[in-house]
Amino acid sequence: MPRHAHGKIMIVDDDLAFRIGTLALLEDHGYVSTIATNGEEAKRKLAEQQFDLVLSDLVMPGINGIELLQHIKGSYPGLPVIMVTGFASIGTAVEAMRLGARDYVTKPCDNDELLIKIRRALEEQQKDRELRSLRDEVRGVYAFGNIVGRNSRMKEVYTLVQQVAGTDVPALILGETGTGKELVAKAIHYNSSRRDKPFVVINCSALAETLLESELFGHERGSFTGAHRQHTGKFEEARGGTIFLDEIGDVPMHIQTKLLRVLQEGEIQRVGGTETITVDSRVVAATNRDLTAMIGSGQFREDLFYRLNVFPIHVPPLRERMDDLPDLVDFFLKKHAALAGNRVTRFAPAVLPSMMNYQWKGNVRELENLMKRAIIKSTGDTITSIELLTGEQPEARTSAPADGSVQMNTSFREYLSTITRHAEESYLLQMLRLYKGNVNQIAKLMDIDRKTVYRKMGEYQIDPDSFRD
Repeated sequence: MPRHAHGKIMIVDDDLAFRIGTLALLEDHGYVSTIATNGEEAKRKLAEQQFDLVLSDLVMPGINGIELLQHIKGSYPGLPVIMVTGFASIGTAVEAMRLGARDYVTKPCDNDELLIKIRRALEEQQKDRELRSLRDEVRGVYAFGNIVGRNSRMKEVYTLVQQVAGTDVPALILGETGTGKELVAKAIHYNSSRRDKPFVVINCSALAETLLESELFGHERGSFTGAHRQHTGKFEEARGGTIFLDEIGDVPMHIQTKLLRVLQEGEIQRVGGTETITVDSRVVAATNRDLTAMIGSGQFREDLFYRLNVFPIHVPPLRERMDDLPDLVDFFLKKHAALAGNRVTRFAPAVLPSMMNYQWKGNVRELENLMKRAIIKSTGDTITSIELLTGEQPEARTSAPADGSVQMNTSFREYLSTITRHAEESYLLQMLRLYKGNVNQIAKLMDIDRKTVYRKMGEYQIDPDSFRD
């Protein structure tokens, strides 16, 4: 909504009768109005107050309406202006619209027409504000807010995104399934000059070959059975913006040839069509496959690979950035807190060691899904356990001796002591890695005093300095 219930309007006109009559009209309809007798006074008031719309005469002594409009567009670009003109100056009013005026009315004004045009201008201005706010929010989210991590390899990813975002060269994002490749692609788009244009995603492995071709390039009516109307493809939808080709390694060879033409010429042809269509979309691709090996086996075009691989970005798997795990856990806890009515607010530190020992074959996506489940199943405000042993990962449990063996002549007490010592040492090592040898922080999280931590490190011959940066 505007800052006032109906909007705050400045009336600029050297005609006293018009100023008074329009002021009364607008105030009768709930608008807060201010008057200015000339362009100079209008400029002063614009500097002192905020307005939602300016209604300005076109012909005035001194600074005329065109000059005032140019000042407003330069200093207050989001402020709508409606020009008021006599019939003889309609041509100039049209020129004013070319320069950025929202609309114009002629004198003597029809009150209903004036009110309708003011209402429409304010509604359009509100939509513009909401769109700018949404774009700023989206830009903020993908400025790296959703790519969590302080690991050195993730910092390298951030640097590469910043370097490539300001260009139009293709980028190829490489990494295992679930590492967050689409988030990296969005970060590239929303930090680029194309941020206000579409970001179009297509999963190349999710569609049959004929459907994929139609989705990418579009098709003409009657080009195949079921093509009852013309269809616009993703490259046309992404015009001016970015197209993200996820799982590019799954694209069939004949479609790879068409993709190569897009990258080389910036042109496409719809399926069943003969017209050459120029497209302007930045291409970002991603894959979890080894494209160089696919080239060797004849499954991927070498020339397409080199067109896509102008700027490669490798996203590391979660198991290679485990120092980011606490930050990721905290991020997903806040992101999905609404699943339990925002009741769950904490994550017990004692759960982290088992998570640190987990293999995370599904990477960050698997972590997010497990966090959702833990939030939903938690009965209090703290997550005290998380279900890690799913599917094929029995190795995730680390509470057995390192060699996994049990001597037949070992007493239960001795075996239990061995198990306990191994678990204790493993836990301590994980905490030291996680918190980079910060004994004060480790003692606090383990709920023991610093002396006990140092005693345990001495017992297991662990040097905390080896974990510090």
